[in-house]
Amino acid sequence: MKAGGETAARIAGIALVVLLALAVRVIGSARAELAEARALDGHGDTALSISHYRRAARWYAPFSPYPEEALGRLAQIGDEAESSGDVDLALSAWRSIRAATLGSRSFYVPYEHRLHEANRHIASLMAQMPPPPIELRRTIAEREAAHLALLEADTGPAAFPSVVALFGLAMWIAAAFLFATRAFGDDDKLVPREARTWGGAFIVGLGLFAIGLWLA
Repeated sequence: MKAGGETAARIAGIALVVLLALAVRVIGSARAELAEARALDGHGDTALSISHYRRAARWYAPFSPYPEEALGRLAQIGDEAESSGDVDLALSAWRSIRAATLGSRSFYVPYEHRLHEANRHIASLMAQMPPPPIELRRTIAEREAAHLALLEADTGPAAFPSVVALFGLAMWIAAAFLFATRAFGDDDKLVPREARTWGGAFIVGLGLFAIGLWLA
């Protein structure tokens, strides 16, 4: 039991270090992209700043303030561009919000209200553009509703299969580590019981990971 507890603590410690390293990387990247976006924005290069605001929002980590600030500025750019009649700039800003929120989703969508807001603006702007021949008989309101329905369609991975895949991945990695550290004795010979236990866990974890990805 003592050896098992020490192993579990070691695995938990390694996982915590990896998570902290990832968090530092994500938050640092978001901060750098936001700084670049602010600099470009401040010099009047709003169009180019949009791509950096989008990247800052895409580098999402829980409790990080940078993605929220980037999304807020993108929404402001979109509103201002619509008011001035700059459809291309407005679409670029709203589409960047949509891309960032969808790109940072996992088993949930961060800042989901921003996604729906962007979808509504994109649908409205698209409906007011010259329609293709097949859409000529539709009113602007009908075209807007059609665009919004397509934008709001749930095309992302399902939540439960995503959780299954993540659990399978964690189990797979942990089992591989435990097999390597516990399935061989001091004489480097295979310990059958440990090999069966952790080898089986490895196979189950790999299977859950594959099934989760397939269902998602």
